[in-house]
Amino acid sequence: MPERQSGWAFESRIDPSDLQLGHFVTRLDIPWSETRFPLQGVLVDTPRKRRWMQEHCAWVVICQERSANKWLPSRRTAVAPTTQEAASSPAPRMGGWLSLGGEVNPETLERALEIYGSLDRRVHDLAEQFRVGKGIDVGSARSVVSELAGVLEQHAAALVWLTRIKERDDYTAQHCINASILSIGLAHALDWDERKIEYAGLAGLLHDLGKLRIDSAILNKPGPLTAEEYEIIKTHTTIGHELLVEEGGLPDPVTAAVLHHHERPDGRGYPHGLARGVIPPLARLVGIVDAYDAITSQRVYDPARSHHDALGILWKQRNRQFDGPMVEAFTQYLGWVTPGTLVRLTSGQLALVLQAREGRGLLPMVRLLEPGSSGYELGGTLDLSSQRPESGDAPVRVAEVLPDGSEDVDMRLLSEVFD
Repeated sequence: MPERQSGWAFESRIDPSDLQLGHFVTRLDIPWSETRFPLQGVLVDTPRKRRWMQEHCAWVVICQERSANKWLPSRRTAVAPTTQEAASSPAPRMGGWLSLGGEVNPETLERALEIYGSLDRRVHDLAEQFRVGKGIDVGSARSVVSELAGVLEQHAAALVWLTRIKERDDYTAQHCINASILSIGLAHALDWDERKIEYAGLAGLLHDLGKLRIDSAILNKPGPLTAEEYEIIKTHTTIGHELLVEEGGLPDPVTAAVLHHHERPDGRGYPHGLARGVIPPLARLVGIVDAYDAITSQRVYDPARSHHDALGILWKQRNRQFDGPMVEAFTQYLGWVTPGTLVRLTSGQLALVLQAREGRGLLPMVRLLEPGSSGYELGGTLDLSSQRPESGDAPVRVAEVLPDGSEDVDMRLLSEVFD
């Protein structure tokens, strides 16, 4: 059995110079959208394909199970952090970062909807208090996050599914909820202890509350911001930090993450332009989750991008805009297709991802979507990894990962009628 450098079964990360004809490539160090290859991976069956990867990639991941050529090189390569990053980032657990587990079924989704609904109500209450200057009920915030952290491991897949619900008119509250869920998940993936996992959930929940004190005309401006307006937007980190410190009752790492979640490893972030090794780990974590959820959400000035595009952007900007090892952990935790992801299959059908186990790559278990009289309805379940097509028929694969809400798919409605 091959060594699992990247954490996926039967997959190994190698130097492109070791690539041979017959290897099947499932991942690259650059987004697939920047290549001419299909999303589900590519068989290197010509010298031209091999040469392209050798000229454009720092590393590739090959799947032995899908390779016609089973040869594996003795050497492996890794995306090595800089010395400063290695000193300030958590080390990966033995065997790689943790991947998202669990599955979406009626029982887990029902429980996740209860938790999400409770979060939604409390976050709206917190936001309203903050907006009118009454401060924050810190005890309530901590209670919400403690409850969420306690159930996330068992219901992770279903809760991540619910982060795909994107309603433009409720962006700030949903963004805070999603950031809290994903921050706790990434902290789990990094193998942080229980106290730090709770801090991650709190920081994700509270990181953008300062925006509630920003003029809504600027926040909701449909066109590009002026330089002056952008400077006003940037004050949300200091506003949120100052008000939370004044309120009291929150751990220093949490308030520091609220202040510094827009700092960047290349020193071009705000509010202080901190250098790579100075940005607190919790702020770096929230910065990644904040960007991911924003990229995948429909905003007044920017259309939603797909889960796949968002991971590609984070990956391309690792070690510059985002902490490199944490981006790798986040990518492995969610996977290239994650629960709730809307996909188009090679058959032309739309589907929602239910589960993507290790080793499946882009062959998850999906729930088909069928056109109905009032929009899409849930159809049957299809396990793309265990198909046995009739002779001559090509197996169905994921052809495209779509942005949340594409094709007028109503994730909230589908989640409520899931059976």
